[in-house]
Amino acid sequence: MVFGRNKAKAPPPRSDVIVIHDSDSEPEGRGGKLSSKRQKVASGKAPPTTGAKVHIDRTKNAHLKGRKRFNADFEDTKQLVKNGGFLVHGWRIQKFRPGDDEGSMEVVIEDSHTPDGSISLTMLVDDTSEYPKNHTVFCYSSDSELDARTAELVNEIATSPARPIVDTLERFLTSLAGKKYQEVDMEDEDDSGDEEYVGMDYDDDDTAMSKVATYSRSRLQRDFIEAVGAGYRPGFIPFGGDDFCLTISLPVITLSESIPARALMAWDRRLLSRSQHLTLLISGHSGMYPSLSSDGAYSSTARRAGVQLKFQVGLCGQYKPSTVNAREAVRRYGLVLQDAEDEVRIQKEKELAAAMSFYDADVDMDEEAVPIVPEVVVEEEEDEGRFDKFSLSSSLESLLDQSFLKVVRLRRQFDLGWAGAELLFAEIEKSQMTAEDVYRFKTKEINAAEKEEQKLNRRLPHDPLHDLGKSEDINLPLTAFSYLIRRLTLCTRYCIVCHNKLTTDFEALKPYVCDSKLCSYQYYSLNRGPSLEYEIIHNPQTVDLLVSLTYSGAAEGVLDEPLPIGMGLRVPIPDKTTIVQPPTLRGPAAYPGVFLASVTAPPSPSTPRREPVPDNRGLCDFDDLDIFYMRASIAAMINTLPTVEDMKKHLERKVKPGKSKPKLRELDPTVLPAAWQILRWCVASCTAYLEPITSGAELVTNLDPSWRQFRFSVGAPDAEAKFQAAVAQSQASSVNAAKYPSLFAFHGSSLRNWHSIIRHGLWYKEVANGRAYGHGVYLAKDGQISMGHYAGGNSTMWRKSKICPNACVALAEVVNLPEKFVSSNPYFVIADTTWIVCRYLLVKCPADATATAPVVDKTIPFVKLDPKHPLTLSNSKISIPEPGYTIKSLLQDRQRDLVVQEPDDEDQRIFNHVERETIIVDDDDDDGHEFYDDDEVMIIPDPKGKGKAPAPAASSSKKKAKPADDWKHDPKWVSFVLDKLMPPPTDSARSATMAVQRELRSMLKEQEAANSLRELGWYMPPEFIGDNLFQWIVEMHSFDPSLPIAKDLKTAGVNSIIFEIRFPPSFPLAPPFFRILTPRFLPFIHGGGGHVTGGGSICMDLLTSDGWLPSYSIPAVIMQIKLAISNLDPRPARLAKDWQREYQVYEALEGYKRAAAAHGWQIPVGIEKLVR
Repeated sequence: MVFGRNKAKAPPPRSDVIVIHDSDSEPEGRGGKLSSKRQKVASGKAPPTTGAKVHIDRTKNAHLKGRKRFNADFEDTKQLVKNGGFLVHGWRIQKFRPGDDEGSMEVVIEDSHTPDGSISLTMLVDDTSEYPKNHTVFCYSSDSELDARTAELVNEIATSPARPIVDTLERFLTSLAGKKYQEVDMEDEDDSGDEEYVGMDYDDDDTAMSKVATYSRSRLQRDFIEAVGAGYRPGFIPFGGDDFCLTISLPVITLSESIPARALMAWDRRLLSRSQHLTLLISGHSGMYPSLSSDGAYSSTARRAGVQLKFQVGLCGQYKPSTVNAREAVRRYGLVLQDAEDEVRIQKEKELAAAMSFYDADVDMDEEAVPIVPEVVVEEEEDEGRFDKFSLSSSLESLLDQSFLKVVRLRRQFDLGWAGAELLFAEIEKSQMTAEDVYRFKTKEINAAEKEEQKLNRRLPHDPLHDLGKSEDINLPLTAFSYLIRRLTLCTRYCIVCHNKLTTDFEALKPYVCDSKLCSYQYYSLNRGPSLEYEIIHNPQTVDLLVSLTYSGAAEGVLDEPLPIGMGLRVPIPDKTTIVQPPTLRGPAAYPGVFLASVTAPPSPSTPRREPVPDNRGLCDFDDLDIFYMRASIAAMINTLPTVEDMKKHLERKVKPGKSKPKLRELDPTVLPAAWQILRWCVASCTAYLEPITSGAELVTNLDPSWRQFRFSVGAPDAEAKFQAAVAQSQASSVNAAKYPSLFAFHGSSLRNWHSIIRHGLWYKEVANGRAYGHGVYLAKDGQISMGHYAGGNSTMWRKSKICPNACVALAEVVNLPEKFVSSNPYFVIADTTWIVCRYLLVKCPADATATAPVVDKTIPFVKLDPKHPLTLSNSKISIPEPGYTIKSLLQDRQRDLVVQEPDDEDQRIFNHVERETIIVDDDDDDGHEFYDDDEVMIIPDPKGKGKAPAPAASSSKKKAKPADDWKHDPKWVSFVLDKLMPPPTDSARSATMAVQRELRSMLKEQEAANSLRELGWYMPPEFIGDNLFQWIVEMHSFDPSLPIAKDLKTAGVNSIIFEIRFPPSFPLAPPFFRILTPRFLPFIHGGGGHVTGGGSICMDLLTSDGWLPSYSIPAVIMQIKLAISNLDPRPARLAKDWQREYQVYEALEGYKRAAAAHGWQIPVGIEKLVR
């Protein structure tokens, strides 16, 4: 069965607009584009001749699901057909009515150009309770003269992803007309030009009509083994039918060997918050593997199959996510329509807002009179198979989707490394010249990039393309994951949006954007940077602090570049009375060495240089304002935002699977979009690492509790390594430094300046009022100097802030070589910024009487401070926890938490795969027969060439040993009857092949997992799985010893009853045919029973057209047959006296037909052809 997804949702259409889209859904995540088009139509009846799309409101029933949704869609489709409106490219649905079974539909289609010809179809939704998300539509035609092409299209319906009824019919009619169904996907349209560059041109007819679906287990096995050899964990996740995705992962703790732990924590603290794996999902295979040729391009078969690889990057507690979570991860859309739960939630939120409004009003009232609305907290179960995105997922996914395959092709074409191919690709994109011309002109630069990267080889992962021969196959998952690890390692050197290498002198701790305005726009406006939502949920105090610092700088007139320019902000023109003059720095506030670019700004004019013209809503372009009005506008926009706490509660609201996650803009519709974008800018423009310290093991001692302590890191990811190298060098040159490697000191500044300081670090590019003790960064030995004077109280604070900061001080660690400082008394003045590493940011906040300060853990090691330069606060010594202790302990915890899992059954099948004989796949076989790759259907030839070798074990993991007295399979007994088999079935269909294949996997898996074959009651000998998927051998055994049939079997010395099972090409719409090969049973007319006919066939209502349902599984049917044979009413089954006499083929068919006629059961169509 194929399990697909169609998530419903779109805004209600206007009366003059028809909403047309592929899946009734709205996208979430990166891109953010609605996969639908709106077409303006004139009033009145739509003309019936255009017919590219069916005119119907596809959001009408989106709030329903399951059977209710199916019934509603069925009635709408029926009414549409009745009104003559179901016409697509000249093909019209003439009749549409319910079938005999639940979920079945009878459809008659006619060609409007030749009305005499029509096609009759019967369609069946296998499980209407799963409609429209995870159902399968089976389809067959009763027309005897259906041409081969139409028959193929009918079969393909079952292999297609789940869709609503209208979409399924619409796509079928489009294919009938020889057209390619137009996926209305704006993201794909944007990418079409990129695909042309790499030569991935698709032929519409080939893609629509000649889809090939097969994957090679042998090739997967080889690629998986190579991936394991490189230290990674590959995985295979089937989605049902021919749909699957590949995974490859690495424990995050392993990344810390090449990426500094402080950098990982800064990029996303979840990376080391618990034991998990960095995981790459590769989807879009269209059922086939491999899809790449040796040159890196899609193979011709892959192009015909419509392969379009998509990459998803995230974190998972296991080495691969569960099937449900993987399917959800590769899904592109989610529901946004409000359902009943949403309405209840909104009502409760309104009640809560009404209750809390008393707090906002300036009314004196008894605290006990305020109604309390308790907040219900739902504990979320830990799901190790969950697939979570992290802050860099979006950027890495766009890199892989847009560039990876193209860069691989350039590597293969010009024999380059990653760096050279990336530079070549960037130049091609920029110049729009051919690859050959660019390579010829840029050879020198490309070679330089290659040499530069060679210096980093010790930090970079294994390169699977290095020294790979031109004709050798590419290991897709290994190559993609190696490229992912490489770019993650070097992410701060590249633009997070365009992915080109940065040319700035200053390397930030966190990834950032280049100087391109387009990249800045996408970074902030399109949420291409770190996730604001994630920061609000997991780091709300930091978000509060960043917004507060920005507000302080803007409100006091010192906020300077970079400003949110180029983001397309539309803001109200600020009131002139809110414009403030930049402060004049005199006295203690003019702390020497502080970077204050705003001090050098010209005097503020009273009005803007150019008065912007507002639109009819009173909004103007932010970029048209001068810097003074920009500052006022930023402060005004921040003041309109809700509290960070309210944002966090909104984003953490639970939603049903398949629905879009809550979005910030939904919290308060009155807040302008520009305000939300400025919020995003406040957070995303900070490339430092800030995190509140909640553990006593990391707290600085002897500090007033009103000073909140934050972990604070700024600078390049390798800044720590450079600092430690400087420390080591100082220890080698100084005896005192060898004993006391480092010093600590404070750096204070007014609150309004910290927006700039935390983005640039403690640098001294510009001079404010000169430097009395030389040029460099100024640090104070006594904290009171920084806290009491230079930090300075601040009167302008964001009124929505919860922490309400009014002063900030940094605590930095420096190399202990004061004799080489510019000055060491009364301040440390240090010119070499690599000698300084920020450790703490101390934030002065109002005292909270209810808050309890974290208890300092004095068992952890503290830094041994140089007594010559003590660190004091108001003349009292303070202690600093060892900076590396917490990180070291964290890495040790993650290492202990790491559990190496055994591969699951799906992956074991690949690792244990035995090389198989190839059977040709021919979709164009004129006689209607289809043969399948035995790699796909698990058929194995034995050494003698008769197709009878043991099947691979489902799993090598430890299983409970079977009882010593368990039933034993006798291969000789089974082989004795193989010559009595009917000729294998010759007819097949793709949908039937997938269904039978699924049943085969289910049988072998259940058999392998059984604790006892005796309890299982049946056995399918793997060594007798023949070379035809539609013909099985199954043994039935271990009957209740008290039954007559059990006694007969024991008396005759018969080990088991051997069945032949034959599957029709319409399976699972039609039932399989069961017949006994041996032993012979006593016929009913002679006193026998057990639903065994005189010819050995099994005739029960569930094996006829009247009683069969496509949802029946073969193991369940076998158990029903065993129960029937064991049933003593009306008569028990018995062996015939001549039980050794073999059954004839004609006996089985005739006995089946006689029994069905006697009971009035309808026999399946085509039974005579199946049993001959």
